[in-house]
Amino acid sequence: MDNYPFSSVCRGRVISVTDRQHVKGGGVVLGGWGGMRVDTVTFNEFWLKSPDFGDLCFKMGSAEIPPMLPGHAVTVVAAGAEVCAIANHSTGVQRFYRPKGIYRVNKGGVLFLLPALIILAVLEIAGYGALVQAAQGVVIVAWVVLVGVLHLKVLGYNARLDKKLQALIDVDRTEYRANAREVNSTPLPWKEA
Repeated sequence: MDNYPFSSVCRGRVISVTDRQHVKGGGVVLGGWGGMRVDTVTFNEFWLKSPDFGDLCFKMGSAEIPPMLPGHAVTVVAAGAEVCAIANHSTGVQRFYRPKGIYRVNKGGVLFLLPALIILAVLEIAGYGALVQAAQGVVIVAWVVLVGVLHLKVLGYNARLDKKLQALIDVDRTEYRANAREVNSTPLPWKEA
């Protein structure tokens, strides 16, 4: 597996952590009847200043506040716009977020089970009841084995992604441009905003 979905590794210092509330919703009022429904959704975002990349903004969902404060040295691994992992080198906290579009899930072998059940139903309607009863056990065992094999493949793939993420956020790696120890030095090599 040489193609990893991670598109960027950014090391730098946090310059701000904010939560922004977005109002969504709407409604219709016709002839005095109707109504409006408005929800407020909170999104967390943080700005990272890096000598290699400049100022970058990362947006996260409202489920968890980013594990950092302004001034902390962090490494962020992203896949496109999705934040996959954050390592706070000032506190030692690491978090893997495992976005659904990046990590695989076991879909339960539906593409095998659904056609098999349709074929068994057609055979039952066609009058091959004895054949269907004999094949039901084989289909169920084959489906359970397939689900188990798929689950092992998914676990292996996700474990390789976690291992790659750990390697990308490792402080002691030198093949990347910015080292967290360099970024954490004082005074900062850039002007504060």
